[in-house]
Amino acid sequence: MMRCQTGGWVAVSAGALFWMAASGSDVARAAGIGWKTEGPFQACLDAQTKQWIDTKVELIVNEDPAASAIDDPAVAAWTVQALKACQAKAGRGDPVSERLFVQYMAHWRKHIDDAAEVVREKLRPD
Repeated sequence: MMRCQTGGWVAVSAGALFWMAASGSDVARAAGIGWKTEGPFQACLDAQTKQWIDTKVELIVNEDPAASAIDDPAVAAWTVQALKACQAKAGRGDPVSERLFVQYMAHWRKHIDDAAEVVREKLRPD
């Protein structure tokens, strides 16, 4: 739940986040990693990243205590897991794509904060 400007509480569900994202924010688009090549491996990483960011944004916007578990070691472990999952699903990626993905995830705080701000803006009453 999140407190809105009128003092009431607003629960933000994953469905609401998806709707807000699908209505035009950058949250719904590809992760913005800036791939040099695009294929199934990169699409898999984009999808994994978007889902991960959306989940973390929901925790933060709802002020869920579980948001405190988001830290560098947890993100690093998730990054390795996502690479392995996409390699198994889409085939081995190229070293450049893997490096770009790792570099993108190194800035996870900014990506989550930016996405959370988009959601908060959409939740503010006019």
